[in-house]
Amino acid sequence: MSAVAVSAPIPLFQEANAYWQELIQECKRQMDAMNEILSQHGVPEDDRVTWTHGSQMQINRSQLPSTKVQFNMQFYPWGPMISGTVTGDQAGDLKFAPEEFDLVIAKDLDESVVAIIDEGRSLTPREVALFLTQNFRRCFPCISLWL
Repeated sequence: MSAVAVSAPIPLFQEANAYWQELIQECKRQMDAMNEILSQHGVPEDDRVTWTHGSQMQINRSQLPSTKVQFNMQFYPWGPMISGTVTGDQAGDLKFAPEEFDLVIAKDLDESVVAIIDEGRSLTPREVALFLTQNFRRCFPCISLWL
């Protein structure tokens, strides 16, 4: 008789993937809205916010002051989590303090899938996208990026 390895499914695997896809769409929408506002204020295209996606998502502005938001979703035996970093340069040799964040994907009391931030607050994909894109306000201090 042979032993068969049984692996338990990762909790919220499908729900987390759907959340991730919605988050990607919201981040893209937010970035497009920011770039539209920047365009209206005469900011050249190569000075705006760019988007790179793959296994790790990245929203970036390379001109000074620069900001880079990198994040990805990882699956652990106990469930999915979105992890990321925010880095950037204020001026030539002056860097912003790097920030790290972890958002656990879970089901809220109403059974909706949410990301839980450090303070225990639950966030929809739109709210996470706002949380991530708000970091670009420091790149354009004289322009309201109200999204």
